[in-house]
Amino acid sequence: MRHPLLRALVGVVAGVLAACGDSSGPGSHETFTAADPIGDTFGTQTVQPDLRAMTIVHDSGGIDVSLEFTAAVQSPVTGGANVVIGFVDFDTDQDSTTGSASAVDIFRPGSGSTGMGVEYEVDLFGYAADSTVPVIQESSGLPTGNVKPLFQGNRITFRVPRALLGNDDAFLNAASVIGSEAEPTDIVPNTGHLRVGGVAPTPPVGAAGRAAMRASVRRMWGRR
Repeated sequence: MRHPLLRALVGVVAGVLAACGDSSGPGSHETFTAADPIGDTFGTQTVQPDLRAMTIVHDSGGIDVSLEFTAAVQSPVTGGANVVIGFVDFDTDQDSTTGSASAVDIFRPGSGSTGMGVEYEVDLFGYAADSTVPVIQESSGLPTGNVKPLFQGNRITFRVPRALLGNDDAFLNAASVIGSEAEPTDIVPNTGHLRVGGVAPTPPVGAAGRAAMRASVRRMWGRR
């Protein structure tokens, strides 16, 4: 029989481990959020979709992505006063030296970098009749499948299964650029990326690197 003190110590350790969570365990749920300042939009038109945050919840099957805005938003399929389109980029190997240019770095105002090389992208331009959008593998330019964004008040949410990310573990770096149907208006985060577990951030890609990678961006505002 275990000594009572040993049993108590084991219980304390187990409680600490449960509180910390296991980022790689089956069914684990971890939440990662990048906040964005209110009023930092950079468009020129009257309609200026304004991000407040991007949140990603990771579990063993994939990720749930939420984009939060300062006002109610609508899908281009339904239309409305504050239609939102854009891109959510994923650096699945968390290595800025591989992958394609991030749309966030192409459209950001001024300097800064996501520090990402993008392997997959959720294309919030390419809505089908059933309100789904494609997940694009950047190396091939081909869709790996579709996800269905849900517009609820000030939020857009969607789930990306691991199967659409090349069966990656879904520990990744992420960033997003959104806008109206006329132009990009906001990015999140303003510099760097949201790190969803995994390795430490890689060095950012400089301005010269972004310029060299512009040719890899195929879908841009004004070329719809």
